[in-house]
Amino acid sequence: MAKSNLLHILLAATLIVITCAASAGPPAKLARMFDPEMIDADVAYFEQVAGLPRRTFENTKSYKVDGCEVVATIARGAVRSLQLELGQDCTFDLNKFLPNYSGKFPPPHMMTVGQFDAITNRTGHFYSDCIHACGNAVDPSVVEHWIGSRADGFVEIMLEVVMRNDRAINAAFAWYDAMEEVEGKEWVVNEQWNCTRKHDATASRAFKDVGITSITIGYDVWAQELRRLTGPLFCKR
Repeated sequence: MAKSNLLHILLAATLIVITCAASAGPPAKLARMFDPEMIDADVAYFEQVAGLPRRTFENTKSYKVDGCEVVATIARGAVRSLQLELGQDCTFDLNKFLPNYSGKFPPPHMMTVGQFDAITNRTGHFYSDCIHACGNAVDPSVVEHWIGSRADGFVEIMLEVVMRNDRAINAAFAWYDAMEEVEGKEWVVNEQWNCTRKHDATASRAFKDVGITSITIGYDVWAQELRRLTGPLFCKR
């Protein structure tokens, strides 16, 4: 009886090992795409993993990978940055891009603006093309742009918070109201928060507990964002 039980235990253990070995396999496409080696890689090399794009618009290509939306910005035939719409299964290891931070970043889909700011010593800059009376054409959003140090290759990261839920909307209004109290109504109506960095700390506090909608990482990230932010009063750095 004891030998029979031992045999069953050994068989079960063997099955577990075989199952684990089979499931380990190669990494998922998304993890392979969001790797430092893909930044500045030739598009042909990148698409060996990503597959063909769903659409191409100007200097961007959109991909559907593991059920996730990925946008690559292309320059001179190479991938300059990658953007990911975040979700439970749509995330990656940000620490691979930022070795100077020794694994401090949580998965982006679980990370709040406040967590990112605490790790990066609140050195990001906040912008928005609209946070009040924006109309219904698109969901308004706030972005935070950050540049790593030489130790991290001066990589750029941009966090985006789309105002689709009460927490994000309330944070945006808190930022707006705090600036209006200091600067006056005309100043905020003209979106002058984009022209100065003195209200970044206010934005960081307002969005402290707000999760991130999407993240972009790579180079020329801010230059690409300026292509989207086309409001006549938007201030360039």
